[in-house]
Formats: sequence, structure tokens, C-alpha cells
Amino acid sequence: MYFAFIHIMCFILLGFHAQASDDDMHENMQKNMPPQLKFLRVYGGDDETMPPIAMCSRPTQQRRPNVSFNFPHITIELDIQSRTPPQMFVIFSHCNADWTEHENAFLNDPALLRTSSIDWRMAPPASIWYSYTGILKVPNEHVKFNFGGNWKAKFYLYDDPSQPIAIAKFFVVDPRVETRFDVYGDFYSPKNTIFTSGAYTVEAHARSTEMLNDGQLNTAVFYRLNRYDEPFIISEQSSYESLNELNHAYPLQTMITGFGMTGRRFRMERIPAENEYRVLNLGDYSLYPRSNAPLRMWTPDLWRNGSFIERSDGGVMNTRFIGWGDKDYVQLEFLLNPQNRLAEHEVFLSGSFNNWSPDASWLMKWDEEMKLYRLRQWIPRGRHGYLYMTGEIDADTRKAIRLTAEEFEGNTARGGHPFIALIYYREFGMGGFDSIVGVAGGNVYGSW
Repeated sequence: MYFAFIHIMCFILLGFHAQASDDDMHENMQKNMPPQLKFLRVYGGDDETMPPIAMCSRPTQQRRPNVSFNFPHITIELDIQSRTPPQMFVIFSHCNADWTEHENAFLNDPALLRTSSIDWRMAPPASIWYSYTGILKVPNEHVKFNFGGNWKAKFYLYDDPSQPIAIAKFFVVDPRVETRFDVYGDFYSPKNTIFTSGAYTVEAHARSTEMLNDGQLNTAVFYRLNRYDEPFIISEQSSYESLNELNHAYPLQTMITGFGMTGRRFRMERIPAENEYRVLNLGDYSLYPRSNAPLRMWTPDLWRNGSFIERSDGGVMNTRFIGWGDKDYVQLEFLLNPQNRLAEHEVFLSGSFNNWSPDASWLMKWDEEMKLYRLRQWIPRGRHGYLYMTGEIDADTRKAIRLTAEEFEGNTARGGHPFIALIYYREFGMGGFDSIVGVAGGNVYGSW
């Protein structure tokens, strides 16, 4: 009896020791795990609904034309999983209109375009998906942007500066042209339906206030608001326009006209309008309660052919009504019922919760038993716009490319997606670079 008791106690102690070893191993793994990026977003000024556009820091004596988006700074927010506030620094790089970075040290001086003044704030106590939010507003007292154009902010860890942990894209405008932007309803025949569908024809008119050389005012880039990985490029540089074929699954017709004091006109015809964005309101706690357990959509989404009921927020992530204590993430399972209309290509979930730039982790899987497409992902709490899109995966970047919403959403020009137009001027100084000299916005219901 005594020996049996000793045997049992040894077994229990060994079990406790094994459990303690497992706990220690898990804790050590957590300690050694580098910070993980969970989400990043960029917006203009302090308004999360505005495009990431800031004004050039360079002072000027000349009269600047009025611009649609006049923000003194942009705001970058990134959610990080880390045991402690991560030690990071940021390097800013000027890019051409096609987002290629310059190697010119005078234009991209790392000594001047660098900061570590990130404001770190703790996540709500109940959050398990991320632990800190970093906030950076630029330009500021440390960093100035003296050149207009496309810019990248690359976040590096001091412990591992070899690769950026996050890259944020934004725009700096040096306003030197009066710009007007118009969106017109149009029609075209898509590949995936026999019906004529809604499309947009868009035009940007740029008139110089400084007698700029017409030949250098040669590029305009249009973006659907918040969708900055899907540029629509109109340019006299063929290498820029060729990117349209890589970014979009449909042909685009472009035209550039005008000269002298009449200004220049950049026109693109028959951009598929897509449908009004679907709306996911994670601020409705009756449908999506506070919980770290996985949740599922109450009813599957259905295939649409250009029809919609509810207006969206233009594709932004809206968190104004979410208190700090509720700024967590919801592990949500999306369900799509194709109604016997299986996709010809891969199906991706694209929305404000992934900055409209899905990768392979947002690829939906077909469930043969349920007859549904399914995907489970962590979504930041807020009001989101999203679409079910089809495309393919780039073998090198693992990003979804050549996306189209035609198969499950349809197209309607009533959708009213907002666009922004950026006008580029090719500067000859500093080895040559693209400067943004004009900006405007609008949708099919009006310009601003």
C-alpha cells in the first residue's frame, strides 16, 4: 500500500513538472517571438474617413490653388502583438507615380527622413489579438516633406533592421495646378453576364497656375477611395500605363488632350462601376457580442447582380462610435452562398478590414457539404465595407491580383464609389522625379 502511494505521488509530481515545463516553454516562446503586425491604416489629418494626403512642407511665396484635401499631416496607425512596446524607427522614401523608390540620396536622405517618435498605446485589457497601437503623425517637428509625390513609411525593428515590419503608403501634394474631377455613368458588357452593366468614365482637368511645361504635366492616377493598391493610370509614359494590365482584369481606354493655357485633360473610359459595398457593422453588439470565441455571420451573403439595399461609407473603416475599451478584434467566419454560381477563378474577401488589398490568407474555400464559400479571419471592430472578388494569386508576393467584382457582385453606376485624382508633374531636378501638383475628388453624384 505504501509503495503504491509513493508511485502515485511520483506520477503526480512528474505530471506537475511536465505541465510546468510546457508552461515555461510556452512563456519562453512568447518572450522570444518578435513583434507581429496585425493591422495598419493611413488617413488624412485626424479624420479616418479621409484619403492619406498631406500638404508639402516646402514654403512658397506664390499663390497656391485651392485643393480638395488640404491636410497638414497624415496619421498612420498600426496594431502590434508584442510583450512590450516595440522599439521601432521609421524611414520615409519618395516614390514615382508607379511606386518605384528613388536611389537619389538628395531626394531620399535617410538622415533627414527618419523618426522614432511613435506614440504607443495599450490595447484594451480583454484583447488577445493585439497588444499595442502605434500612432505616427507626419510631417511633424522631426520630419518634413519638401517634395510632392508618392511616399512610403517603412517601419523597422531596432533588433532586426534588415526588413521592414510594415510599409505605409501616402501622398504629399505640392499644389500648382487647378484641378477638376468628373465622374460620368457609362455602360459596358462584362465577360461574366449577358447583361449590359454600369461603368464609369472619369476625367481630370488640370490648369497650371505657374506656367508649367505641358510636356512634363504628363500623368494622372485615379484611385477608388481607400483602395490604393488598385491605381488607374493615364500617362504619356508607356511603362506607367502598362501597369493597368497587371492591376486590372479588364481593358481600359485612356486619352490625354490639351495644351497651353487651356490646361490638360486626362480621361479614362468604361471603368467597371462595381456594386455598392456590402456593409459589416461590428459595432452592433447584439449580433456580434464581446467574445474571444469565433463568431459566424448570422446568414450567408448571397450573389448579387448589381442590386443593393444599404449605402456604405465609401469603403472606409469607421470606428468613431467604438469606445477605447471595445477596440478589439472579432474572429468572424464569412459565408458566401453563390446560388449555384461557382467561381471561374479564386474567390477573395476584400474590404476595409484588409485595406482592400487581400493576400492568400483572404482566399475563401469552397465547402462541398455546406455548398458555401467560407473564410474565418480576425476583423477589427467597427463599420466596414467589403466585396467578394475573384482573381489570382501572384506567385512571388502571394498577393491577390487582377481582381474583379463581376462574378458575385455585378456592376451598377448607382453605387457611387468615391474616387480621387492625382496629377503628376515630371520634375527635372534631383535626377528627375514625379511630383503631385494637383488633387481632386468626386463620384457619379458630384465633384469636390
